[in-house]
Amino acid sequence: MKIEKIGNLLIKALENANYNESTVFNYKGVLRRFKTFCDESGTEEYSPEIGREYANALISPKTGKYSPQRHFSQMRFIRFLDSYVENGFFIFGDMKRGRLKPSNISFIAEYEKFQSFLRSEYENENTIHYYEYGMYRLVQFMDETGVGNLESLKPDFIMKYFMQTKEARKRAVLCELRCIFRYLDRDDLVDAIAGIHAPRRIRIIPMLTEREQKNLQTIIESEDFPKRDRAIIMLGLTSGMRAIDVINLKLSDINWTDETISFRQSKTGNYVYLPLISSVGNAIVEYITIERPDVRSEYLFLSETIPHLPLQDHSSCYYIVKRCFEKAGIEKKNRIFGMHMLRHNVASTMVRNEVPIETIAAILGHSTPDSTDIYITTDEERLKSCVLPLAILSEGGLAW
Repeated sequence: MKIEKIGNLLIKALENANYNESTVFNYKGVLRRFKTFCDESGTEEYSPEIGREYANALISPKTGKYSPQRHFSQMRFIRFLDSYVENGFFIFGDMKRGRLKPSNISFIAEYEKFQSFLRSEYENENTIHYYEYGMYRLVQFMDETGVGNLESLKPDFIMKYFMQTKEARKRAVLCELRCIFRYLDRDDLVDAIAGIHAPRRIRIIPMLTEREQKNLQTIIESEDFPKRDRAIIMLGLTSGMRAIDVINLKLSDINWTDETISFRQSKTGNYVYLPLISSVGNAIVEYITIERPDVRSEYLFLSETIPHLPLQDHSSCYYIVKRCFEKAGIEKKNRIFGMHMLRHNVASTMVRNEVPIETIAAILGHSTPDSTDIYITTDEERLKSCVLPLAILSEGGLAW
């Protein structure tokens, strides 16, 4: 069967099965990437073989990093297609997120201990998946090269492993190795990679124009705009909260007396305390008193459909923001959308207003101010001041 046809049948089946709009939207994205993947390999007909090949393509070609969300979506997408090929219809049963395991059984026990260590250190599932994948890749390489156990790791072997990784993955691999060496209590290996600095890809951070911000403000302030969506977008526009932290926000995280919002970031584990400005507070109050379903739940934001469960994942916020952007006439072009766009916009605005990097890092909940440096790319005027005038270059005014 043609890939285009079976993919469209799946999307239609998801819609008929009353899957959330955000879920269907996600699978449309997976289908689009799958078609690109097949086009690049010259494949038009679907087969379990091409499906497995795509399901195992777990490294993002844009970031060079392992993505647990990509892993889950692709694996499940292919299982749906395979169920249709085998049965003539799609099976939408409960499918658990797949977990990678070392192919060599001798590494499995240590791998499971490492998983327990990660769960004792981190709460965020994406972070746990990230480091799990790092250990998986390391022990797979050890198996391929005949290294039998983690205790026998030497600095020269680690350098060999690091050098064979793709350039786009080197920065992520260093981060993974530091975590693994901490688990192994191997300070010697930590020291061995301490002097390695992998290149970091710095891109120009996109942000909203003044016109787009005005259009956005007009849309969310309109009388018929959903109050839940307004509160979520206001949080993104003013605090730069990540989508995962928005959906995990609890009613108890808001201190109305002190006018603060406090929560533990899912990604970093850092506690963040933000001022509850009046516009955001008013938006949240309107949602709670007028629109929020009358159900017992500790979570602030709930789904609109019965049984009114908490929002499930970041795609819920993405769809809310995307829908609002479309109403405001904001085109995506080559920019990211969703809460991350709002987060970038908050940080970029603070940079332009010359707020200290340390303060921006604290507001965004970054582990170190270094993570915030990327936002200086949005300050065009100050970037221009760093560029040497052409006259100096043409007149030979530089002394080397």
